[in-house]
Order: sequence, then C-alpha cells, then structure tokens
Amino acid sequence: MEEDLMEKYVKAIQSAIEQAPIKKGNAVDISDLWVITSLPTDLIIECLKSFEVEIPSNIRKITNNGRVIIKNSNYSGNDIDSNSV
Repeated sequence: MEEDLMEKYVKAIQSAIEQAPIKKGNAVDISDLWVITSLPTDLIIECLKSFEVEIPSNIRKITNNGRVIIKNSNYSGNDIDSNSV
C-alpha cells in the first residue's frame, strides 16, 4: 500500500481512538474503532502494530474481543475511571 494512504489510515485511527468509548480497564476496543472508521479490523490492527499511533494517556490498552492488541506506554491514568463504560 502507498505510504500516503497508510498515513491517512493512521490519522483516522488516532482520531477514532480519541472518540471511542473507554471501557472497563481503561481500554478501547477494536470494534469501536471499526464502527467509527469503517476500516477493516485487520487493517486497524496492522496500523496499531506497525506504525506510531498516538494513544491518549488516559487509555491503558486497545483490545480485540478481550485480548490486548497494544498497551499504551504513556498511560498515566487510574484503573478506576468514572467515564468508563
């Protein structure tokens, strides 16, 4: 794939992460990113693993059906969040 196109996907995923609901364990699920972006799940996972995707510090991890896809090394929140779903 073209690098410019992949950059657009990464930006779309970063934006979706900021919009997605934060669930138990301060996690965002891939299914929510899929709903927001309409990108295929495999592409979202590939972008998360292969590119530098900025994740807000209040999100601990991104999951797929309960399995951790990526942990946020910049996580600085608490385990209990009043805004989590």
